[in-house]
Parts: sequence; C-alpha cells; structure tokens
Amino acid sequence: MASPDATPRVALLGWDAATADAVREHLYPLAWDFDGLTLSDLGNFRKQTVNFAVPLLKELHGAGILPVLVGRHPTLLTAQYLAFGELNRQVGICVADSDMHLSDSPGTSTESAGNLDAAIYRDRSPVYHLAHLGSQRQLVGPRLDALFLRRHFERYTLGQSRGKLSDLEPTIRDADVFAFDLAALAAGEAPARRGFHPSGFSVQEAGQLAFYAGSSDRLSSFGLYGYEPGNCSHHEQKVTQAAQAQLIWYFLYGVSQRKGDFPVTTAGLHEYVVDSKVTDRLTFWRSDRSNRWWVQVPVPDEEGEERNRLVSCSYEDYLQISQEGKLPDRLRIAFSRY
Repeated sequence: MASPDATPRVALLGWDAATADAVREHLYPLAWDFDGLTLSDLGNFRKQTVNFAVPLLKELHGAGILPVLVGRHPTLLTAQYLAFGELNRQVGICVADSDMHLSDSPGTSTESAGNLDAAIYRDRSPVYHLAHLGSQRQLVGPRLDALFLRRHFERYTLGQSRGKLSDLEPTIRDADVFAFDLAALAAGEAPARRGFHPSGFSVQEAGQLAFYAGSSDRLSSFGLYGYEPGNCSHHEQKVTQAAQAQLIWYFLYGVSQRKGDFPVTTAGLHEYVVDSKVTDRLTFWRSDRSNRWWVQVPVPDEEGEERNRLVSCSYEDYLQISQEGKLPDRLRIAFSRY
C-alpha cells in the first residue's frame, strides 16, 4: 500500500501535436503552486491510434504515474478506459460533456456517437460505473435514460450540475478516469470547441470540477478533449487554448493537495454506525486528513472490489440518513450496483 503522504507523479501527453503544443504555450507560463508534485512532459503520441496508446498508458498506470492527456478528438477516451480494462479492474468513469457519445444499444455506434461504447458494451471487464456531468436535454436522445436506469449509472444534466457544484465532488471521487470535453463549456468561454449550443459550464466552474478530480486519491487518469478551431478567429483559438491550460492547472493543483486517504489507506478513518429505516444498519467513515466521507455498501465483504464497497458521500448524506431516515438517490443507485 502506498504511503498516505505520497503525491503521485504526473505525465503530460499530447494526442495531436498542434493542439497539445498550443496548450503548453499557455500552461507553462502559469504560476507553479504545486509543492511536492513531479510533472514530466512526455511529448506527443507518435501514432494517434487507440492500439498504440493503450500499452503506453497501461505502463504508466503500472508505474504509478498519472497521465494528463490533451487532444482534439475524444477517441482518446477509449484508450483511457481500455488501459484500465486490460488490468481487469472494476473501473469507474466520469465524463463531462454536453452530449453523450454513447449508443443506446451495442453494435449501433456511428462516427458522431459511440466513444463510450468500448467501455459500456465490452464483453470482458465492461465498465463498472459511469457518471455523466453537464449533459443537455435537447442534445441527448431519451432512449439513453433507460440504459442509465438499467445499468445504475449516474447522470447530472447541466442544470443539476451547476445547481451546486460541491454535490458533484463525491461522484467525481468515485471515478478512476475523468474526461472533460470542451463541448461542456459555454460557447463564450471556449469558442473553439465542438457544437453550436450556447450553454455550458463556465471555465471557473469547470476548474472546480478539475480540482475535485485532481484531489481524489482514487483518480488515475485525466483527459481533456474537444478543441475544434474550425473557422474561429486567432483570438478565439487563443482563448480556448488558455481555457484548457487553466483546467489542467486546476487539476494539477488538486493533485498537489491530495491527502492520502481512501483508497490509499483506511488508517485514520473514523467509523459512524447508523441505524436506518432504509436498511438494517449503515456504516459511515470520515477521514481526519481531508474531512471527506464514505459509506460502506451493505453487502458481504467478498462481493466486489474493496475500493468499490466504500462509496464516496458527503456529510449532508450522513445527516439525511441519520436524522431524516432517507437514502439519497446517489447512494441508492450505488447500492443497486451490487
């Protein structure tokens, strides 16, 4: 087990050189505020194919190095997941995007939809959990709602996501892979991104989500995609490049602030047992180092991986169960996966 004080090493990798190098020009002049964090720039992929990327990412994961991936096309998300899938682990993915690049059934993927298909419909070691943030109702077909219900996935629309960003922190903390598509940003915040929809997160809000991802001791892969310069002016391209650099900066800042609690170690977690109306008894855990909370899934220890049997939650979730006897929807969905 890793030391609770160990800060992971981070590697920056570009998918396509033009996009990644432009982001680097904006990232490197920013203030270095990450004491103890080691960042290595590994340059750009020599080949832009999933088959080429997966072995490299798998090797980085094996060495305890956290990759930060920058590119135009979200196909790299497939490589992000498969690098974990090859390890036969129960992988959780969190995606922020205005649309869902997911087919409603296997074998129906098209060029415009289906970047998540390799994870969701994979025969061997399919994704354990998917959480989707920032989707917009007018862009997502209703047939995907049935898939999310059936697989016990989580979906937070743009309105729900922006309502209270801190409510998304436990969801992000349960993910191994986080992918942010620039299409999740408002057009005015990142004009050189995919799609003509005007709504989305502000860069400030997205920076908060990136910080949550970086500060999670579980998260092991971060991807930033969706840059589409198209017919944008030089100024609009620069603004969007700077937005990407800012999101990476906040992610790195989050990594530098990791506390080394679960799943790095369970030492220092305080136990709270609650008699509940919704189930016989629930056990909550709170970390002294970060003041973050988890709840233990009420199943035998031999079921599922240990890191999935403790589900991230909030102090408000604890109060809702202990004082009101109500099970929050997110925890109900999490328990249903067992």
